[in-house]
Amino acid sequence: MRILLWLIIFLLILFILIFAAVFIRAWILLRKRPLLQLYQARKEEEDFCPLLSVPPLLLHFLLQIEDDEFFEHRGYTLPGIREAIQINLQSGCIRTGGSTISQQLMKNLYFQFHHSYFRKATEFLLTLYAERKLGKEKILEFYINIVYYGNGIYGCTHAARFYFCKKMEDLTVNQMFMMACMLYAPTVGNPIQHPDVFERIRDSRLHALTNRKIPGISEADAALIRSFHADCLDPELRAGDAFTDNYPRDVRLQNDRFGPYPEKNRVTIP
Repeated sequence: MRILLWLIIFLLILFILIFAAVFIRAWILLRKRPLLQLYQARKEEEDFCPLLSVPPLLLHFLLQIEDDEFFEHRGYTLPGIREAIQINLQSGCIRTGGSTISQQLMKNLYFQFHHSYFRKATEFLLTLYAERKLGKEKILEFYINIVYYGNGIYGCTHAARFYFCKKMEDLTVNQMFMMACMLYAPTVGNPIQHPDVFERIRDSRLHALTNRKIPGISEADAALIRSFHADCLDPELRAGDAFTDNYPRDVRLQNDRFGPYPEKNRVTIP
């Protein structure tokens, strides 16, 4: 009985120490680079895209594919966490974090892209802080302006110009759906370098959306998207050139504005 009591005390102390370490790490990161200052600095840049300027259909696709409960959750989802734990246990390593858009934003702003449970715990605290400090609209607005689209391109404004030589408001339905799908594997599933892989990602996402009968994508739109294949995902898609052909596979997923942290982009293609 005494041994059990000491074991409980030991585990309690260990839990307190771990929580304190996570809390201190999160506090240091926020002190070093305050979240509101990062948001304001990005907002003042010339290429910043306000949330209201994003085509509603592109925003709809992005939310449905990346985080369909974004406006309902508080920065995390318990089913997502449970699924991530199950996948990680089955694979014997950390393959996924079950990240919401809020968590992805914190990962992009504050962390090197190595996987650890300590990092995920710190990211979790930062996400709760961001949800309270920024709110949903600003989090989403910040996210779409720094998210990585492959080929050294960050943010939806730059992505529309780079891939289709268009302003966002001029994108077709197929192009908007492509941009939303690029976020899953911006390097190893990039539509320019790996169109066959991208087609599989796109079809998987489209199948999931149509099966859920998500409003906002008609049968005609879905048929149009499916009609494009790996040999021509879109007639206006930028062709491979010296820049895209030679772009390194180990890319900077961290926007240079916030810190030069490279990572090998490892994902599981559906």
